[in-house]
Amino acid sequence: MLTNAYPYHPGEQFIEDEIEYWARNPAAHVTVLPAVAKGEPRAVPGTVSVDLCMANGSVTARFLSAMGALFSAMFWRELVYLWRSRKIGMYTIARALLHASKVIAQAKSLRRYIARQGEVDVAYCYWNETQSYAALLARKKGGIRKVISRIHGIDLHETRRPHSYMPLKRQFIQDYDRVFTTSRAAQAYLEETYGAAAESIRVSPLGVPLADTLSKPSGAGSLHVVSVSFCLPVKRLDRIVESLRLFALRHKEVEILWTHIGGGPLFGEVRDFAASRFSGVDNISFELLGEMANDTVKKYYLGKSVDLFINMSESEGVPVSIMEAMSAGVPAIAPDVGGISNLVSSQCGALLGQCPSSEDVADAIDLIAFGERRDVLRTNARKMVEENFSSDRNYSTFVASVLAIGAS
Repeated sequence: MLTNAYPYHPGEQFIEDEIEYWARNPAAHVTVLPAVAKGEPRAVPGTVSVDLCMANGSVTARFLSAMGALFSAMFWRELVYLWRSRKIGMYTIARALLHASKVIAQAKSLRRYIARQGEVDVAYCYWNETQSYAALLARKKGGIRKVISRIHGIDLHETRRPHSYMPLKRQFIQDYDRVFTTSRAAQAYLEETYGAAAESIRVSPLGVPLADTLSKPSGAGSLHVVSVSFCLPVKRLDRIVESLRLFALRHKEVEILWTHIGGGPLFGEVRDFAASRFSGVDNISFELLGEMANDTVKKYYLGKSVDLFINMSESEGVPVSIMEAMSAGVPAIAPDVGGISNLVSSQCGALLGQCPSSEDVADAIDLIAFGERRDVLRTNARKMVEENFSSDRNYSTFVASVLAIGAS
């Protein structure tokens, strides 16, 4: 199992749920190979091994890989693509070289792992990125029978990358034994944008454990809104701030609390922006809690009164953060981007347009928090996750599918 950092920090919290299903299956013998390993790792199940052969390469090794990439067919094919697509420039050339060098270095590490540990039945790549390309490259030398990959959002949508450039993907996308997307929309995008073969793609949604109990709504005259994400431009947290400010001005009789969970490069900027925009609005307050362990996030909904979850991202897969909130009976407001429509609807929240205005969001908050169907929406939110995004169902099915591929 090739990961970016898991079991090390940061990110990839959602693997923590999935890995349990790998550990429970006696037919699976799993070793996790992170690309980055810094600090203290998270605990992994006792039957799962961790090998750091792909992590924290030396400066010398990175230099040699860069030199190898400079003269590789992979790099020059990428330059041809950049020229033909009119994306060629200093930035994209540098990214192509960097990613090619990572693929070469990671492929060498995988071959050393194979020489030491023996044949790999399945290289399961959690991201459709350089590690997965390295697995395909290493397979050509023998020792890896099958290569499969999940694909999410940041590793799928070109518009989420600077200069709308996704390095190397078109060179490798035809070579996987299977690619698992999180939604039909993601599958269509993969086929249309990169020319992936339809027969090699399967839809396999992520999942979350069902909360033991449900979150409770706030009392009369109070509203608690929660959002969970990294603080990045694509998450449009400023849109959340503006929408809540407008709602607070409309409803001065309601005491509003906005809680955001998640760190990231824009954390301080978001905090300062919220403080500025909420200044002088007496009935709204906010708290930015920063990074929080995945289990702690799940428990948060059960220990607090939470009225709704809000997401304003301009690009998404099918967000696990929304699933976790809905599992606890918290309805969600979100834009119709990526695969969100598979999860959020008027039956369990509010699905807005791709770029909703502050007025649109404020109207949706009014409907969910104070409309006649408030309790029904909360019940339906839980039901949606129970029927479609339960980790018991989705991860058990996924593990069985991968084992079947490995056995074929």
